[in-house]
Amino acid sequence: MGLEFLARVRRSSLIAGLVIALAIAAVAPWKLAAGFTAGLLWSLVNLALLQFIVLTMTGAERGTPAALTRLGLAFAGSLVLFGAGAFLLFQLPAMALAAGFTLPFLVLTLKGASMALLESALWRRLTASRWQSALVLLVLVGGIWFGVDHFRTAPRAIAQGTESTQPEKPAGAHESAAAPEAKKPEGPKEFSNLIGIIAEGAIHKAEETHTEVPAWAKFLEHFEVIIYSLFVALLISVVSISVANNWTMIPGPLQALLETWVEHAYNFFTGILGPKYGPQLVPFLGTLFVYIYVMNIFGLIPFMHSPTSNLNVTVAMALTVFVYVQFMAFKELGFLGWLDHMAGSPRDLVGWALVPLMMPVHLIGEIAKPISLSCRLFGNIFGEDMLLVGFATLGVSALSALHLPFGLPLHVPFMFLAGIITAPVQALVFTMLSTIYFLLMLPHDDHGHGEHAEEAHHHAH
Repeated sequence: MGLEFLARVRRSSLIAGLVIALAIAAVAPWKLAAGFTAGLLWSLVNLALLQFIVLTMTGAERGTPAALTRLGLAFAGSLVLFGAGAFLLFQLPAMALAAGFTLPFLVLTLKGASMALLESALWRRLTASRWQSALVLLVLVGGIWFGVDHFRTAPRAIAQGTESTQPEKPAGAHESAAAPEAKKPEGPKEFSNLIGIIAEGAIHKAEETHTEVPAWAKFLEHFEVIIYSLFVALLISVVSISVANNWTMIPGPLQALLETWVEHAYNFFTGILGPKYGPQLVPFLGTLFVYIYVMNIFGLIPFMHSPTSNLNVTVAMALTVFVYVQFMAFKELGFLGWLDHMAGSPRDLVGWALVPLMMPVHLIGEIAKPISLSCRLFGNIFGEDMLLVGFATLGVSALSALHLPFGLPLHVPFMFLAGIITAPVQALVFTMLSTIYFLLMLPHDDHGHGEHAEEAHHHAH
């Protein structure tokens, strides 16, 4: 699966998305179709930008002035893209945007699964003869027809069942007095977690007994995400300290895993930042990756919760990166050097003339970096959680549709996808962009650019 495969995924996602958007527009308000289309296009452009950034950073021309210029333009495009995403969140339905955003990932999963199936021995046995192939085709068509027919009639059946279960109003009663206050429909919620269940149980019991809600229940409800974040940090610290205190010459599985990770992280970050600044920043950037990755996969554990699906956590980490980047810039460049960097490093008359333009642009760019970091990580992990909730709800609905004694675990394949692809990729993207922010702010003399260091520094910004 290379670039050609990704291009086919984008093309198939675009075609399928437009068909779905037209179907939504025919039976639902136009805002749902517009939101779905906007989310799809946003996701496709974001994937194209990420592919461009990765190819530029790993290609043969990496480190050259032209490559740095392309990277700068790509990051500027990312900022514009995330600004447009924030604007769309206030204008169009969030769930429609999330559905459009996740469609390319669903197409990627289905294409990968279909390729694995078509190349398997099981598929060759099923299609060994024409009769077996015809039977497989009949089963697939029947299953698709049944699913489409069910989902076409399910909303109507649910609505009729809701109407039939409502109690009849007594004759002569006033409409306003007899009818209870209508409740607004609630959107999909995340999976229940242990702390939320404990807090909600205490609050519900207090409401039933008309007593005051315990202070500890309010604390758990308010600081639920922070508690999970601290628990993940404590878990990582305990494992790391335990391995460090029991270090042996012949490593066990966990020690070997940590040694391999530290070696790869050191080589990766040092290769980007250079031999001077790389070793200084490896502990921070390596810890950042591990922390984000564990928080991403933590929500896949039953009754646990991913702290990175909350914007408060991602903003806090992005602000930490922002403060550290500015601290390193002041430390290495000094205040005057930092001002020179923000002004675009003017060295001639044209450069000084552009200072009133370049200074605000660079300042806005620095401020926008934590916004893009936090929104990207939050949006992807929150969208992943909503996707799992949606498919789990769909699997539970099979109880009534198929008359089964249990629901279908439709969300389980996406849990493996999230743990294997989404969680590490999002942690890597956050950490890699943080590394690039350090690279763009620090002096370039030690990054192997030689005599072109200052020119590359100028073009990258």
